[in-house]
Amino acid sequence: MENNKTLNVAEKVKAVAIAFIGAGIFSQGTFYFKAQSSYNIPRILYPVFSLLGNVGLAVAMVILGLGLAFWGFNKWKNAAGKPGVFLSIAIASFAIFFSILFFTGKKATPEELAKASEESRAKGIEKIQSAEQPDFDNPEIDAHFAAFEKLLTEYKTAYKNKNKHEIIAKESAYMEWNENSADLIQKLSSPEQKQQFGLYLAKLSMKWQEVK
Repeated sequence: MENNKTLNVAEKVKAVAIAFIGAGIFSQGTFYFKAQSSYNIPRILYPVFSLLGNVGLAVAMVILGLGLAFWGFNKWKNAAGKPGVFLSIAIASFAIFFSILFFTGKKATPEELAKASEESRAKGIEKIQSAEQPDFDNPEIDAHFAAFEKLLTEYKTAYKNKNKHEIIAKESAYMEWNENSADLIQKLSSPEQKQQFGLYLAKLSMKWQEVK
């Protein structure tokens, strides 16, 4: 029993580390849709940058970042971790990375960004919470945001009724919705739109977490 508990703790630490790295890669990737003077490129994505340039790198980093976050989430659940606790950690991680990138413009590595102050984290959360739903004149994206609001309402109802089956179903649907977000961001026409989209996604993640 004690060995299992120790193993679960170790797996949870790994899960948080994976998600934190994913948050850093995702956040930085949203800034690379616009050409930069220099880039912090994950080693495995060097071929992507060489072939497709900064936009290809940005798309790859967004997808990779989300993928790592989902991987971390799955490891956390498999270690008997509570989804709500993980989401709180993930949201804080995204807030830290976005705050540093937005307010300092620093092209830092994930290790450097990890040293961000509590003040920067608070500013990042404030920036996310004040984000408005972007209007891209894109029916598909409008429908995507509307689907979130519908799903959020159903999720709140499931929690209110303490319906565990429905709660699990809605959490699964939310994960699929997030995966679709990665596809939609590629369809936006400008770096500014993609940054707005990423910031608003972070706000919606916070709204989802508030249900718990």
